[in-house]
Amino acid sequence: MEYRRANRAFMFMMLATIAMTFLATAWYYTSGKEISIIFGNVCRELMVLIPAIAAVLYSGDSLGSVIPLKKFKITSALLSVLYVLALYPLISLVNSISMLFVENTVDSMMDSVLGMPIWLMILSIGIVGPFIEEVVFRGFFFHSYKKSGRILASIILSAVLFGLMHLNFNQFTYAAVMGVMFCLLVEATGSVWSSFLAHGLFNTLEVLFIYYSLTNFSDDVEAVEIGRDYGLLPTIGFYFLLAVIFTPIAICIVYKIAKIEGREAALNEVLHGKKTGGKLISIPLIIGAFLALVYMLLDALAQYI
Repeated sequence: MEYRRANRAFMFMMLATIAMTFLATAWYYTSGKEISIIFGNVCRELMVLIPAIAAVLYSGDSLGSVIPLKKFKITSALLSVLYVLALYPLISLVNSISMLFVENTVDSMMDSVLGMPIWLMILSIGIVGPFIEEVVFRGFFFHSYKKSGRILASIILSAVLFGLMHLNFNQFTYAAVMGVMFCLLVEATGSVWSSFLAHGLFNTLEVLFIYYSLTNFSDDVEAVEIGRDYGLLPTIGFYFLLAVIFTPIAICIVYKIAKIEGREAALNEVLHGKKTGGKLISIPLIIGAFLALVYMLLDALAQYI
């Protein structure tokens, strides 16, 4: 059963990722040295990739049968860029709302990011990371669950797992939203390349923003932090208005992509397909999700200690 295979892979993924995090913490307290952000990213992505690839190979399936990496039209690629830009207000809104309760995880990484060459960070965060994550979550997980016939449930579940993989509540919130929207893009094109393009563009823009803000406004960092503390509600209101305008545009864009690719029926199946049918939940999935949530809760509580 494909869903059981995927759920076991997620459990091992969480076990490996959390174990690696504890080892990194132990290394810091014993040596006084932090692991570089690049090395940490490589290890984390391997902890995501290896269980998924092992699960596919162990089952005897070919990677191509589970992970659709087919070509799609140039026009669709260009529209995918517009799709990401149109989704930016929605993602920023969800991120801002989460910051009412927990700190912005990306902000806490700013010094580490700035300590690395920009090309290396784009390679790590903007290319390698998104490729692995799209192959695993929009490829392996989504298409394994999709075999149940419950497409909408498969989209939501794979998106939630994508959020849990980040192991913090801040990134969980907007990563889950991104996961849903990227699945829609994959359904519209029939290819994980499209979601990789969208994910890579989003992350690259984030890296560029970090470098630009820290190198051009380094003297105003304290003021920016104060603004975050007292200016979140106006920011949320601003992003809410933009999201109301641009999210429907994003939906129109993804439908246009589906029309270009001749996959309108596939995209319509998301809402009109089976609501019940094959199972998606099993004990390993519950264990993996529980471990992730416990870690995330402890991480959130640590911010207040």
